[in-house]
Amino acid sequence: MEIRALLDRMDDDRWRTEAGDFTREHGITTFGRLVELLTTAQDGDVVRQGYRVFSLLAADDELYAGLLGHPHHGIRRAAASMFRGEKALRYSRELLPLLADEDHHAQREALWAFGTMGPEVLPLLQETRRTAKGALRRGALVGIAEVAGPDAFLPRDRRVVDRFVRYKIEDEVYDVDEMHLCGGWYAIRTDDQAAVLGVCGLHDPVPVTRVLGADAWNNDHHAWSKDDEHVRCARVYVTGAWDGWTLVFGEPFEHGTRSVQEICAVLSAVFGETHYYGMSCGDGWTAWCIAKDGEIVRYYDAFEEDEQIGELEVENGWCLPHDLSEENEDLDDIYATDVAGELSVDPTYFEGDVEGHGVLALTRCGRDHGSPKGFLRISN
Repeated sequence: MEIRALLDRMDDDRWRTEAGDFTREHGITTFGRLVELLTTAQDGDVVRQGYRVFSLLAADDELYAGLLGHPHHGIRRAAASMFRGEKALRYSRELLPLLADEDHHAQREALWAFGTMGPEVLPLLQETRRTAKGALRRGALVGIAEVAGPDAFLPRDRRVVDRFVRYKIEDEVYDVDEMHLCGGWYAIRTDDQAAVLGVCGLHDPVPVTRVLGADAWNNDHHAWSKDDEHVRCARVYVTGAWDGWTLVFGEPFEHGTRSVQEICAVLSAVFGETHYYGMSCGDGWTAWCIAKDGEIVRYYDAFEEDEQIGELEVENGWCLPHDLSEENEDLDDIYATDVAGELSVDPTYFEGDVEGHGVLALTRCGRDHGSPKGFLRISN
């Protein structure tokens, strides 16, 4: 396909200029020549710019679909990235083999494409699950999870997943996994997981590995789709007993209608002591709330410093993140993980005396609206 024709139909002048300058500089007159450049160039900057032009030119869907089986993994990945929503659904059969692609990035792009197709693609994935073999059959199961979550698993697939999870739970006794912390969690002073589930009104607990539980929490917390307004309040990850503490990741009560302080007060009235901790992986936000016997003894939020209550001895010698005063400029900032490491447990690494295993459990929102969609890893 001629580059000139693709440039002529571009609406954005800035992108047209960027794509035109790149193709002229490298003597590219056809889309096929651009693909050739991407698979042969040795200069990393040229390759990165070339892939951007690959997407900016917005060639015909059939052209991109024809590249889904290209020998070069980067071309397959880039081609898959061009399909989302209804367009992806139209080319779902062409995208299907990439769910078993040997290249992780190409496989991931295909998975994201399937995640935008909606439930209309489930019959294709279920058919593939029944008839395919090997990697593609496994890829279809991953696709089902991405499109509709575990609720869409057929009973036999549910049994397969459950058996594998239980096997990996036994394996992870000897593992120390780093947990990506971005969001809020509660630390409750008890080793009675069942009691925590009961007080929080959580139902249908399913055993999970630490990796799966953490993935679920991160998947749900980072879901921004307005079509899935109950995603972040549908389920929580509840750990096993960890040095006398049980951790709850997510919104333990219906639809997040209760404040952190209220939840800590309620849970501490039952269990004696409950903490809340919050961390962000992007903007420096951190928070902690300490409650004992139904009373808040400390509340701090780096973005709501005027709302803080009390203070903690463990904070001495540190600087609160919001404090920009000169007298504290030589002190390191304190974060929720620092406080948690001193007062309860720091979940960055699951170390120490951990008894039992974690579970994913549904809140009332989860029971009413189903489990959130999205593929979750079982192990690293």
